[in-house]
Amino acid sequence: MANYSEKINIFSSTNFVSVSSRYINSQLYYYGDDKKITFETYKRQDIQQFSDDKFLEITRPLNFRPDLVSNKFYGSPDFWWKIMQYNGIADVYDFRQGRVIRLPAAIDLLR
Repeated sequence: MANYSEKINIFSSTNFVSVSSRYINSQLYYYGDDKKITFETYKRQDIQQFSDDKFLEITRPLNFRPDLVSNKFYGSPDFWWKIMQYNGIADVYDFRQGRVIRLPAAIDLLR
């Protein structure tokens, strides 16, 4: 049973994830008797919408593939989660053909 947890201050999340990860600023913890490393729970944030945001209707080739949209518009698949969060989509199966999504301005991804 993994009831034991302890904050880790000797490592940074940057030792484990890329700078585009949603966990980049997360606290690290040991948990369980084996002291496995985990991140604190990610909490969705409200994201401000901007007038220079773009809109896209999801087509069949992009069905269930926010990573492909991220790669096409931002040059990296790493921001798929930001697109999902920006549009209030929690499940990739809701990222489907015919849905119109809002794409945040590239500069907003870096904030």
